[in-house]
Amino acid sequence: MSIVALGALAVASVTAMLFLRPRNAEIALLLGMAASAVILTALLGSAGAVTEQVQRFMTAAGVEKRYLLILLKSVGICLVTEFAVNTCKDAGSAALAGNVSLAGKLMATVTALPLYTDIMNTVLGLMKN
Repeated sequence: MSIVALGALAVASVTAMLFLRPRNAEIALLLGMAASAVILTALLGSAGAVTEQVQRFMTAAGVEKRYLLILLKSVGICLVTEFAVNTCKDAGSAALAGNVSLAGKLMATVTALPLYTDIMNTVLGLMKN
């Protein structure tokens, strides 16, 4: 799906939500979530090409495949977190949005721990020499 189509979907959804919100806020929220899910699904469809290209770069550079997995997991966590945070904000729950954001940051950090460990081991190995 092109960016023009995604933008048009977003604008149409927001316009409909503005008309629906005073009469039925729950339906407006569901419409926003559905439009967001459609946009996210469309983006994930093109993520395969990006993943393949990044994998080619990393293979050419001699980087281990497990680092690619860490990268992809972290990006996935960021996308899901952003979707959840925006949905919470749209529903009027800034506190919940903040908690989801914090959870996403923590999960991305935990996902990257093996990378941090490898970097620390490399630094310590260089310091011994």
